Amino acid sequence: MVQELRNDDAGRYLVTTATGSQYLLDLTARTVQRVMAATAPLVEYLDVGFSQLRRDGETLELLMLESCSIGSPARYWLQIRDDHIVTLRTTSPVVGILAVNQLEA
Repeated sequence: MVQELRNDDAGRYLVTTATGSQYLLDLTARTVQRVMAATAPLVEYLDVGFSQLRRDGETLELLMLESCSIGSPARYWLQIRDDHIVTLRTTSPVVGILAVNQLEA
């Protein structure tokens, strides 16, 4: 398992958060796609509930990966809005980062 991703990394990764959401990051193509509650949340996050975010399930432009490491919230700068105002999306703590080629093997 990968421990941390940086903005200048390349490749595709599946990032899982404590609330059970998953983000498919393509650092080569500079895209991200979020799936709400794709896995069960950690026990300490059961009471948090689920948050549906704007454009869930859609492939969005990743402008910058500010941070993404196991045990800390990830921070992504995304192009979500039609008026081109940039959005900062912060996740619950990251619990897993897997290279997609590891999933396909």
